[in-house]
Amino acid sequence: MREPTNDVRVEHHVEVSMPDGTVLLTDVFHPVGVDDAPTVLERTPYGRRGGGFGTGPGLAARGYRYVLQACRGTDGSGGMHSYFAEAPDGRATADWIAQQPWFDGRLGSFGASYMGFTQWALASTRPPHLKAMAVALSTSIRAYSWYPGGSLALEVIIPWDLGAVQFNKPDSEAIVPDISPEAISVRMRELRAAFDHLPLGDVIRKVTGEDLDLYRQQLDHAEVGDPYWAPVDFRRFLADWTVPTLLVDGWHDYPLPGVCDDYAALRDAGVPVRLRIGAGGHLGGGGEGGMTDAPLDWFDTYLLERPELLPVPMPTRPVTVQVQGADVHWVDLDDWPAPQVVNVPWHLRTGGRLTPDRPSEAEQPDGFRYDPTDPTPAAGGIGMLTGGAVDNRALEARPDVLVFTGEALDAPLTLLGPVTADLYVTSSIDHVDFFVRLCDVHPDGRSVNVCDGLRRVVPAAIERDVLGVHHVSVALWPAGHRFGAGHRLRVQVSGGAHPVYARNMGTGEPHASATTMRAADHLVHHDLQYPSTVTLPHFAEA
Repeated sequence: MREPTNDVRVEHHVEVSMPDGTVLLTDVFHPVGVDDAPTVLERTPYGRRGGGFGTGPGLAARGYRYVLQACRGTDGSGGMHSYFAEAPDGRATADWIAQQPWFDGRLGSFGASYMGFTQWALASTRPPHLKAMAVALSTSIRAYSWYPGGSLALEVIIPWDLGAVQFNKPDSEAIVPDISPEAISVRMRELRAAFDHLPLGDVIRKVTGEDLDLYRQQLDHAEVGDPYWAPVDFRRFLADWTVPTLLVDGWHDYPLPGVCDDYAALRDAGVPVRLRIGAGGHLGGGGEGGMTDAPLDWFDTYLLERPELLPVPMPTRPVTVQVQGADVHWVDLDDWPAPQVVNVPWHLRTGGRLTPDRPSEAEQPDGFRYDPTDPTPAAGGIGMLTGGAVDNRALEARPDVLVFTGEALDAPLTLLGPVTADLYVTSSIDHVDFFVRLCDVHPDGRSVNVCDGLRRVVPAAIERDVLGVHHVSVALWPAGHRFGAGHRLRVQVSGGAHPVYARNMGTGEPHASATTMRAADHLVHHDLQYPSTVTLPHFAEA
């Protein structure tokens, strides 16, 4: 972030009353000597001491008034924490700000992850003074992050909910107080028993001795489109949105596809919108300056309305992405997906080959068994705590993972855009998952994950042909990766990635009570009649 321009004076523990009489504790960071400062609001359940990871107070040191509020039921604020309270509480807080003598009529909102969710909640109420938003690591459909591919995102739900049990208590601590690699490793070892425990409905009580209604509802209403979650589905408000909005995320963050959909909705609404995708997963996603320089530049342009303050002019193109892999670099795009992308199907082939050429003759299918008593583990990817790019060789050595590898590339290849897989399969049971991952195989043998996705298959979605084969489409996370010359493309196909995606028990029993497990035997067909493919977005760089 740029050099500070002023000192900061902080008012701590300001009491802001909600319409129901609940008092929310709020800190106000005043820029000393700046009379006409725009105000930026951040609302958090993680405690005000974190101060937006330091970025929010940094805005106050650069000419903005920064308001940081503890959400209902957290960090001394009254009431009980609830996702459903964030929209009315956010609007009441915005109205309170508008009544303060220091308010100059310009309000912005700021924050990442849950603090992005509180922005979408606020936006749904259409506060008249809201002039700009900077949203990171968050999509407008809250349930999207819990049920990727129709599965259950255990590595998102369980750690968060275990922390949420501590809400509404005076000694509550941050859900993830230390995000160093060492601390995350320790936390994952502690959580392993929780991820593996059955039935899932007992996990929170087993670990904490208490129940959490939120967790029960997440298990009982485990679909993005379940009407129960309609009050926290804010995508429907974007069609006529008019507030300039910055979206920031990382390639390995679990909300990313939803963030890209938010961009498309805002673009179609005709509102100024910028999408920025950088390195990393949920803890630290967005690339260099993702939630430091980018929001300040956005607010200087659309809230302060002084773009001349930017040390480097904002790109004229609406999308900026950090291409990973060989020669990491930033690229500005006219849109997302980029118009110049050419989607090329790469074919799974016999002998573990991967080629852009379609099979011309019969090929034998490849088979594997998925056993939920020994579920295929996750390795990197979109996990909240463990996401990112890692070496996959140990995973690929398992008998329940199929691997298809291309020839060494003669020249670099950049992939930039959505990735999809189309599989033709035969399965021994009807309740199954298919996990597909794209990797970059380095000349030294390392196989590093680029993007992946999972599709949970249920009986109602199966349409078998006369040979018993059915089609499964898997939407992978978008790719932004450059494969160097001499590198090879690799595709994995397996039956899961536990606990990033909860293991499929094979029975269709409810999440909360299921304890019976059934193994699944799969055949993946790849021949002229059943061309299983992964469609990759080839991008020609200038």
